[in-house]
Amino acid sequence: MSLTLDEVINKVNGIFAAYDLASAAEDLVGNDWKAGKVYEAWILTLVLDRLEQIEGFKVALTGGTKVHLKSSPGPINTGYPHFTLSRPGGPDYRVWTDVEFATLSFSRSGKLGKPGQAHRHELDIVIVQDGVDGYPSHDDVVIGVECKNTGFKKSMARAVLGVRRELSLLRNPAATPFNSWPATAVPAEPPSVLLVYSTDPNVNTYNEAGSMFGVEFHFEPLP
Repeated sequence: MSLTLDEVINKVNGIFAAYDLASAAEDLVGNDWKAGKVYEAWILTLVLDRLEQIEGFKVALTGGTKVHLKSSPGPINTGYPHFTLSRPGGPDYRVWTDVEFATLSFSRSGKLGKPGQAHRHELDIVIVQDGVDGYPSHDDVVIGVECKNTGFKKSMARAVLGVRRELSLLRNPAATPFNSWPATAVPAEPPSVLLVYSTDPNVNTYNEAGSMFGVEFHFEPLP
């Protein structure tokens, strides 16, 4: 039997608390969060667990001045809690939620300063190297994750492929920083990994096409 939304929130907050080295974490997911945002938090727990268990990263919660994880789109904001990833030999990474990145088209335009609305796109979860702030550039993104707690439509797959195009160009497979998960190489330059999770099993039907461009589609229900 699946859990209620309140039970999922409690489960997710319990998982996050285990990453708090100071043992003083507030509930990072608010009780008033909608199901879509709770699903993003659930997927974040899975991503962190796989990076820890498979890739050997040490995961730690870094607190901010706010109570909850960032849940509205915009630049990296260090005032919000987020997670750090570290392992011997480095480099270190930071994991953020609801961040807009500056697109490949913005980079090619030669413009400076804050990217306009057409030149930035949101990712539900983004992983960048430590030290990146503001609107990360397309070539700062190491992993991008999209989460869909809804029926997965073809228009969503098209949108994800558009995000892929604004992250990188199609190239022969290039190495990622990862030894096993989520991918050791992707056909993209720069070689960012783009993951899509949905509660609809139909999402898996897009994997054959997605794999040609370095996009992975995964069915992942709420617990």
